[in-house]
Amino acid sequence: MSWFKEAKDNSFIKKVKEVLKRHSFTRSIADYYHIPIEEIDTHLQIEVSDLDGKFAEGNGKLIRIDRKLLDNNFFKENFHFVIHEFFHWLKRRSEDKFYFNDSEEVQSFVLQMTWGLIEGKGEKEVVSKIYPIIKAHFKDESKFEEIFKEMMTKAIGLYQVYREGEPLPLW
Repeated sequence: MSWFKEAKDNSFIKKVKEVLKRHSFTRSIADYYHIPIEEIDTHLQIEVSDLDGKFAEGNGKLIRIDRKLLDNNFFKENFHFVIHEFFHWLKRRSEDKFYFNDSEEVQSFVLQMTWGLIEGKGEKEVVSKIYPIIKAHFKDESKFEEIFKEMMTKAIGLYQVYREGEPLPLW
């Protein structure tokens, strides 16, 4: 059976996914980014395409592999192209799952905390309301503490600028 026919029959794509799911290297990278290995089956699409000179490409949901790479040595000689795109997929998947990779979300919480200060709530009250909401999104407590402190510092700075009547330096 030719590689092209196998690719069309889905056995090639299944084999690519099996390597990604079973290899200790790719499993450890997925684990590092807190992506369950099962998401390779549920959230990663793989296609074989004519890519006009590119070897592989991806968009965070889909990995396309150039048809010209599909020969009998693909898994030995060309799988590194899949690894490259797999890493992009993992990073985007991780960012999609991690709320605070979105700068707009971070800024919204900072403004929310600033509003509390403007409305006369003390720093402790603002922290008591917002702290548990933000903490719930973190697995690493040390990372959370650092990010929360930075967000609160920005909120206090914005509050001081607002009180002085200066234009707000919104990112």
